Amino acid sequence: MIQYALVTKQDELSKKIAQEIKDGLKEIANYNQEKPDLVISVGGDGTMLTSVHQYLNQDVGYIGVHTGTLGFYTDYLKDEIDELIMAIKNNQYKINHRNLLEVSVYRHGKKDTYLALNEMRIDYGFVTQVINVYIDDELLEVFRGNGLCVSTPSGSTAYNKSIGGAVIYPGTPLMQLTEVAPIQHNAYRSLGASMILDANRVIKLESNHFKCVSMGIDNLHFDFSDVEKIEIRIATKTVNFIEYRSMSFIQRIRRAFICE
Repeated sequence: MIQYALVTKQDELSKKIAQEIKDGLKEIANYNQEKPDLVISVGGDGTMLTSVHQYLNQDVGYIGVHTGTLGFYTDYLKDEIDELIMAIKNNQYKINHRNLLEVSVYRHGKKDTYLALNEMRIDYGFVTQVINVYIDDELLEVFRGNGLCVSTPSGSTAYNKSIGGAVIYPGTPLMQLTEVAPIQHNAYRSLGASMILDANRVIKLESNHFKCVSMGIDNLHFDFSDVEKIEIRIATKTVNFIEYRSMSFIQRIRRAFICE
């Protein structure tokens, strides 16, 4: 029997839906929070990001039930639990491999590595950031502004979209560099547009202002001191999203951002 786990948003509706899933799967699957084959996220996109990071070191598949505010990563609505249970029982699905970012933070002569499904971002609005941006060790620009965001195709519809980045159709391992509130006048200039890079490229960030770095990795936040440099590349590891029924990227875009 399939082993599954639930990661649930802590509101009453999500808890109720999670219990309905547990009741419906009693005869066909084993609940195993520690070593699941399938992780069912009940909530919104934030809950899915929590799910991914909780089981990032395990080989699992993810499926989402929407009870939150956006649900771009979710395939089922709160009134479609019977359909989800039947789909798990039939066990007919395809796997959608989503790329991750590998973010390496160098400090004190050591390297700490983090993985991101959506994006990494340096966004600090209190003090202007001055960051040297290199692509494959070649200087692109000296950025001045609030910060920078590097996103995957999956994350192109998240924070990246809100700061004017492009939406990228998933499937190709790409990363997108987008500036956050750049300073643009006759003394300071930067690219002023998103740059899309293939999987062979490495983005390197260096700055004299990196004595203290406030960095976001998806829905996680980290504060670092005395950072020497940050490198971002496409990770070799991917995350497996389970699709029991087909929903195209265009359908997801329309559902999340366009249709009323």
